[in-house]
Amino acid sequence: MSVPPFRPGNGPPPDDRTHEAVTSVPRHVSRTLSGARRRFLAVNGAVFLLNASLSSTAGELFATRPASTVPLGLALGALQLVVLLLTSWWYDRTLRRHVDPLVDLTRGHADLVHASPSRPGPAETTSRRPHSAQGRRR
Repeated sequence: MSVPPFRPGNGPPPDDRTHEAVTSVPRHVSRTLSGARRRFLAVNGAVFLLNASLSSTAGELFATRPASTVPLGLALGALQLVVLLLTSWWYDRTLRRHVDPLVDLTRGHADLVHASPSRPGPAETTSRRPHSAQGRRR
């Protein structure tokens, strides 16, 4: 689905399908965001709670060295960090794949509908001094 190019004076795009596609975008964006956020927090929260509960109830377990050099507590902390990094990457990838195209479509549509002709900026009408020179004599 493509948005027709904007030409000054056109107003909203004549294609009604574009309007229908854009009106459903906020619902899809919020659903995707909330689902991804829920999964991210559930996975990281479960790993954190498991790690915290094990460290508080079985502290001597964390001091054991199953690999003869690395304590189990350090290995579980590293595992928690790896899970956090993987879920962060997955969350970012999900948003880039599903949300960014919808946001771009919405922005493009908003630019077409609400575009105004270019006007000269206020820099041409204002002076360089922020305060008026009245009352000052040198």
